[in-house]
Amino acid sequence: MKKISFLRHAKSDWSSPLVSDHERCLADRGRKASLKMKDFLTNKKNQFEIVFSSTATRAVETIEIVRPALKNTDVIFNKDLYTFDDSVLIDIISQISDEYSSVLIVGHNPAIHEAVLRLSSSNSSSDLVYRLETKYPTGAFSSLSSDILSWSHTGDTLFELTDFVCPKDL
Repeated sequence: MKKISFLRHAKSDWSSPLVSDHERCLADRGRKASLKMKDFLTNKKNQFEIVFSSTATRAVETIEIVRPALKNTDVIFNKDLYTFDDSVLIDIISQISDEYSSVLIVGHNPAIHEAVLRLSSSNSSSDLVYRLETKYPTGAFSSLSSDILSWSHTGDTLFELTDFVCPKDL
């Protein structure tokens, strides 16, 4: 059984047009949303064996705020997760070591949104899928699970969408 969860970085600050996209930090609204997601993850008691995060400043700040909910889980920062392409994201997932069964990815849209839609099976809750199809807002969290034994089958197998939570839901 493999479980993959996604956390989209929280709302970023667009007030300085001279800052590169990679270096944009969180807005106040993003920090508040991240605190809500930290509380959600703490109460949900999600246990991730490892976390992979984009190196973009807004993703790093998001994971640092929610980190207390992750206990002692290692966080690996991967520049390749600074992607907006779902195919790249799915390829990265398919290369995760099979020693890990439960993984959290912190990254960006549209890659996360499109990857979750591509990986979700028709057996998933129609309410969750409908909400997901509509929008994957900043700070949102989703979780999918599958009976696969190897991450290398990620692109070939559909997962069941088990969670989709947005900061405004909390």
